[in-house]
Amino acid sequence: MLSLPSQWPVTRKVGTSTRKDIHVLCYQHHTEMFVRPAGEAAEDLRYACQEPGCLIRYDGSRGYFLDTKDTNILGVEVTPRVNCSNDALHMYLAEVAPERRSYRLWKCPECDQSCINNEDTLGELGKKMGA
Repeated sequence: MLSLPSQWPVTRKVGTSTRKDIHVLCYQHHTEMFVRPAGEAAEDLRYACQEPGCLIRYDGSRGYFLDTKDTNILGVEVTPRVNCSNDALHMYLAEVAPERRSYRLWKCPECDQSCINNEDTLGELGKKMGA
């Protein structure tokens, strides 16, 4: 496991969420992301991938995004957008299955709703409530 810079507090709360800890995965590396402050306010937090050089970030209000201003990178990379049907927040990748390449479990950071996409859904999101 990689060590994070000491200025990054290792916590797993999303923004102002009051629910239990969540475990956000990087959609590219499938490794757990850790929270780091994005600004001065305590609720101004975002998840960052722990892989060296990875620009992927996540927060509940923006979803996944790239932490760069480089228009060449931004023009090529496509970030996933899976929104919760209950509260419209951007869901996070919570689980993958290496033996089933297209399986993805997405969860809402607030209400626990989840969506699953896998081989059986032909690329569409299949819903599963309350996971």
